[in-house]
Amino acid sequence: MNDKMVTPLYEREHGSAPGPFYVVKDQCITCSLPTETAPENIRYHERPCTSCPTSVTEHCVVTRQPGCAEELDRMIEVVAASCVAAYRYCGTDPEILRRLVEAGCKEACDALVPRRQDDMA
Repeated sequence: MNDKMVTPLYEREHGSAPGPFYVVKDQCITCSLPTETAPENIRYHERPCTSCPTSVTEHCVVTRQPGCAEELDRMIEVVAASCVAAYRYCGTDPEILRRLVEAGCKEACDALVPRRQDDMA
């Protein structure tokens, strides 16, 4: 996967792998669906707990962009199944865009969302 990207419509979570798939900052609700569906690509971001000996799960983050067809399939499944629409695609690959639209995820494709004229300057 080596497609060009448009400017993301939303800020991505800190620590995200560079690339077209991303999690919108402060939108993940740690539901476990993404980490169970695409564990090769999505992990929880954790921070040390100041009052306990463990860590605290804060949110999901795309740690690696899909590198093969199977990983891409799972990432598209995550975008389609996200209960809070936290997963987005800012790439321009026509085949990936087609698949996301067919999965009912047109609104998660930054390249397909109309932008205000002043956002394009």
